[in-house]
Amino acid sequence: MSRTLAILVLVVGVVSLIGFRLSTYTVDETNYAVVQQFGQIKAIRGTEGLKLKLPSPIQQVTYLDKRTLTSDTTAEEYLTSDEKRIQVDQVTRWRIRDAREFFLAHTTEAGGRSKLERVVLGTLREKIAERLYDVMISAQRDDIMNIVRDDVQVRVDEEKWGIEIIDVRTKRADLPPDVEPSVYQRMASARRVEADRHRAQGQLRSDQITSQTNREVQIMLACADRVSREVRGDGEAAAITIFAQALEQDPEFYSFLRRLEAYNTSFNGQDRVVMSTDSNFFRLLSGEAVSIPDAPATSGAIIPLSNEIIEPLLQAEIEGLILECTPETVQMVAP
Repeated sequence: MSRTLAILVLVVGVVSLIGFRLSTYTVDETNYAVVQQFGQIKAIRGTEGLKLKLPSPIQQVTYLDKRTLTSDTTAEEYLTSDEKRIQVDQVTRWRIRDAREFFLAHTTEAGGRSKLERVVLGTLREKIAERLYDVMISAQRDDIMNIVRDDVQVRVDEEKWGIEIIDVRTKRADLPPDVEPSVYQRMASARRVEADRHRAQGQLRSDQITSQTNREVQIMLACADRVSREVRGDGEAAAITIFAQALEQDPEFYSFLRRLEAYNTSFNGQDRVVMSTDSNFFRLLSGEAVSIPDAPATSGAIIPLSNEIIEPLLQAEIEGLILECTPETVQMVAP
């Protein structure tokens, strides 16, 4: 009797354990639990804990991840609006927002991922076809991906897929390997043309500056030569005036000095002089006595020269002469 009872208790325990396992399921904080009965949704559990259900196969439980999911597709080739090919590798981050809608539309995460990837790639292909190649490799690419994200979200909401698109981004956007060399060659050629254009513009500007500088230098040299001649003329005029003032004080004395200067100049030993035999020069050279005229000594008070004649130029006058010969363009640049 005791043995039969023990076997009965054991059987009841095993059956109870199996029934418990078949009638319960666990929901954790990362999952949704979709309870189905004969293909229809009976309940959706989103709170964690131990839950009860009818034993299988009457009711089945399908788990859906409530965390952020990632769809990372392989790189695809796209055609831009200027008929250039570009290879884009994109990644989409999304999550299940409504477990009921998602389950009715896709049943599994793999099914939802597959459909979502097709929608993202199609929208991305459409948006890239509206843009130039240069735009796709610039900072504006992020703005385009935001537009793709918003358009995909609108499409998902219209289809009632229960998905929230968090972000769509490109990991890289490159040229296809078979066209990279030719594109790089064209880019290098374009940069060389641009560099030659800048060099030509720089040479033109250099020639213009050099020509303008040479012109200004010639103007300043001509003006400086004119001013120099004028100042030298003023100096010579002052010298003549000084000589005239001195000569007026004692004309006989200066006449005597001029004769002596004439003798000194004539008899320097290297010139040939043709003169008359009656001249005083000839008599002096032949040894004949030549009477030396009497020259009275200088008398009277010595009159000093006028200070206005020998007064030097002031610094302001010198600077005025320099400024007169300096073009206005040079004056504006000068500190």
